[in-house]
Amino acid sequence: NPTAFLLDEPLSNLDAELRISTRAELAALHERLSATMVYVTHDQIEAMTLADRIVVLRAGRIEQIGTPLDLYNHPANLFVAGFIGAPRMNLLPVKLAPGGTGRSSLTLDGSAGFEIDGNVSAANGDVTLGLRPHHVGLADAGKGDIAASVALVEALGSETIVHAKISSGRTMLAVVAGQCSVASGDTVDLKFDTSHLHLFDNTGLRIAVS
Repeated sequence: NPTAFLLDEPLSNLDAELRISTRAELAALHERLSATMVYVTHDQIEAMTLADRIVVLRAGRIEQIGTPLDLYNHPANLFVAGFIGAPRMNLLPVKLAPGGTGRSSLTLDGSAGFEIDGNVSAANGDVTLGLRPHHVGLADAGKGDIAASVALVEALGSETIVHAKISSGRTMLAVVAGQCSVASGDTVDLKFDTSHLHLFDNTGLRIAVS
């Protein structure tokens, strides 16, 4: 009757189907025993589905501690933002400036820009915009936030992952529910859900928007 279990990437050598079923058994075991389990993994899904609390480590240093959804919704810095979530978060350099009353202005890719609600509690200038692929959609020409060229389409059936290059040459990922008819070489407009936008300062720390 151990008081704690130490597991170091226990599922890493299993095939995909067995990994899913064993992950579910581990979750059920943890609930039944009510014992502490310290679980080391690089797998995003394992961390998000099994953990009560996640400790993100980099080179032996703790970057952030919190519940899975805390880390997913409020990453403390660029490393956590890029590490938690699959596909990984889109991270783009942008210019930050005051906007209209109670708003802030963001300019990306040299010319495309939009405003967001809230005042940003940081110095204006160069910052990093973070937006998860599930919060980037496809829009009709001229009705999106930025134009892009489709480089790759991953059709998964239940959803479609679109890899699109903007004019700076950077690739953005958009996850579209269901199936869509875009193909490599198509020109599309990307539409951002700014209610889920993240901003990071030039040291990589999260910027609060109030």
